[in-house]
Parts: sequence; structure tokens; C-alpha cells
Amino acid sequence: MVSSKSSLRLLNPFLDADGLIRVGGRLQLADAPYDVKHQIVLPGFHPFSRLMLKYYHRKLVHGGIQMTLSVVRDEFWPLNGRKAVRSAIRSCYECSRANPQPIQQPIDQLPIARVTANEAFVCTGVDYCGPVFLKPVHRKAAARKSYICVFLCLSTKAVHLELVSDLSTSAFLMALDRFVWRRNKPQHLYSDNGTNFVGAINSLHKVYQMLQPGPESDQIRKRLAEDSIQWHLIPPRAPNFGGLWEAAVMVAKIHLVRQLGSSLLSFEELTTVLVKIEGCMNSRLLLPLSSDPNDLGALTPAHFLVRNMIRPLPETDVRTIPLNRLNQYEKLQKYSQNFWHRWRNEYLKQLNQQYCANPKRYQINDGDIVILKDESLAPARWPLARILDTYPGTDGVTRVATLRTSSGILKRAVSKICPLECATEN
Repeated sequence: MVSSKSSLRLLNPFLDADGLIRVGGRLQLADAPYDVKHQIVLPGFHPFSRLMLKYYHRKLVHGGIQMTLSVVRDEFWPLNGRKAVRSAIRSCYECSRANPQPIQQPIDQLPIARVTANEAFVCTGVDYCGPVFLKPVHRKAAARKSYICVFLCLSTKAVHLELVSDLSTSAFLMALDRFVWRRNKPQHLYSDNGTNFVGAINSLHKVYQMLQPGPESDQIRKRLAEDSIQWHLIPPRAPNFGGLWEAAVMVAKIHLVRQLGSSLLSFEELTTVLVKIEGCMNSRLLLPLSSDPNDLGALTPAHFLVRNMIRPLPETDVRTIPLNRLNQYEKLQKYSQNFWHRWRNEYLKQLNQQYCANPKRYQINDGDIVILKDESLAPARWPLARILDTYPGTDGVTRVATLRTSSGILKRAVSKICPLECATEN
């Protein structure tokens, strides 16, 4: 008698003359061999079953789940057959190399730069988009390339666009100077690992080191220390770590294409168009617009762009004082306090919502053999690598790792790492 909770209950099993459990089924009248009608029942995840499934998988030239299971059931009936065959195929080295799957980890906490009330552009992300082509000087000249440098405030999503002539370090430093004098000096600057940014970091560091140990007065050294910019680089080839400014780049491209189409403009004309696009981007809503006409107006990044006036946490709270009792400076303070109060109570709480389900946490250990994703190569040619070190986040989940490959030591995000299942098999 088979228990109602047994996995054999739907197979109508019986014992043959050799004491083997076989499938009873409903095919006794079928014109088929005895082994096909009454297969031998095997536990799906027993070591013998795994070896047998791997044998048939390789015999079928690395066939898929359905093909392998169909051939196996000509003689055997593995319990939980599809799961067992899938597990055996995942541990196949050739199949893992031909179709590697990158690791997906749960979403991390928002960085402190996004959830802290700061002045506009105190924490700034920067990226390039382009190239865009300029109108040639004369009819026979070729169109000259230029690029758009996008600065994004991580707290308020305010955008600043600068047109640069090339991707050199000097062009970026001049764009950074224009941004600082027109907007605000950032204390933290986040970017990807572009060569122009790496060169800019080296230049700023050389200037800082050249001036800092010199015979200048303590006042000058203190001023340099206060004005120094901390630069943060995201992991190489991991644009998801800079998704906020990548989204701003996409919006700027959309506006530019809709505005220009295929027409070519001069440097001054294109700069004027970028200022208009910048104004449109800074007028985007940070919160969904309410249908109630009595609600407050929409909160936009433009509300936070008044330099040296808007303070996130003023010492004196004047929000409850009527306007007719305030002077002009206190009125500006009240407006700014209302903006930051809404930022804290509406926009910041909206960021707490998660829009996609978290995948299961994947444990990465030092010494694991993995496949390194390389978009320039076919998946079957992606190189093997060994994990040397991991960098867990505040929640203990590893999202960045250092790897050793045949070409050297690299640092990559786990979204570029594919686990090699057969390497972790006992």
C-alpha cells in the first residue's frame, strides 16, 4: 500500500520478479516493449541517478531537458524527473560554458548621497553622452564631433549640461570649472571608469599634492582641504551602479533627437539648445501629480537650484510663521524649508518602495571558478576566472569581486560574473 504523501502514489507501482520497483501506469495494452511500459523507478537526486542522467545528456550531444528525459524514460523513471535532469544539465561544464547565466543579487540599500538632504550638486554624478556633430566651418569641411557632459545631483535629480569639444582630460576639467562656478562645488563626485575621468583624477591629485606640502600658510592649506573634491569610481563595466545618471543621459539624448533630428548646429547654437533641454529636465516632476486642485504644486528639481540660499536644515524654523511677519530673507528661508520638508515627507518616502522582486541571494566564496562576461566575445569564448576577494555590502550581499584571469587581475560587478555550476559540485 502506497502512502498518500508518497511521490509514488500516482505511478501505481509494483515489484517485479527481481524486487525492482516499476511503474504500473496505464499502458499495459500498448504495443511497446515491457521496459517502456513499466520503467524502473529511481530517486531523482541519487548519485547513481545523476551519473545516469549525465550519461544520457552527453550521449544525446548535450540535449535539452525534454529530450534527455524522454530518452531516459525508455527504461527508467526518475522521480522529480524535470528537476533532476535540469540539475544534471546545470552541472555540465560544456553547457555552462555555452550558455552562462550572470549572477543576480538582491537590490542594495540606497546610498547615503541619495537619502541625505544636501544643497544641490553637493553629491554629483557625472557622465558623457554623444558624440553630436557640429556644423562644418565651410561646405567641404567634415562635421566636427562634440560631446555632452551631464552632471546630476544625486539628492534632487537636478541636471546640468555642458558641451565639450572632445573627451580629453583638459576639456573635462574646463567643463568641471564651468559647472562649479555656475552651480555649486561638489564635495563628492561619482563617475564611471572612463579614461578621461581617470586622467582628471590624476591631474587634480597632482595639483593638490603640489600645493598641499608647500610653504603656504595654514589658511591656504585649510581652504584647499575644504575645497577638495572626493572622487568615487563605480566598478568597471557596471553601469547599473550609476543608474541615476545613466537615466539622465538617456533623457538628454531623447530631448536632443526630438529637438534637432538630423540637422547640424554650430557650437553656440547647440549650447543654447542644451540650456533649454536642461531647463526642461529640471522641470520634471519628482512626485506624481495629484488630481486634487487644492494640493500644493508639483515638486521639481528646479526648486533646489538657488545657490547659497536653499538650506536643507536651517537653524530657525519659519514654516509656521505667516509671510507678512517675515522679511525678504526669511521668506526665502520659508520657501526653501517648505521644499525640503516636502522632499523629506513625500519624495524620500517614495524611494522606500521597491518596484521589482528581489532574486535569491547567491553566495560567492573566495577561490570559486566562474565565467567572466565579455560583451565583445561569443558566450562560449568568455574567459574563466578565479575569485580572489569579495566586497560585501552593508547587507552582507556581495556585489563586487576581484578576479584573476589569464590576462591579469580585474575588479568586476557580480552582474558580469556567471557561476560555473560544475565547479561547486562534490
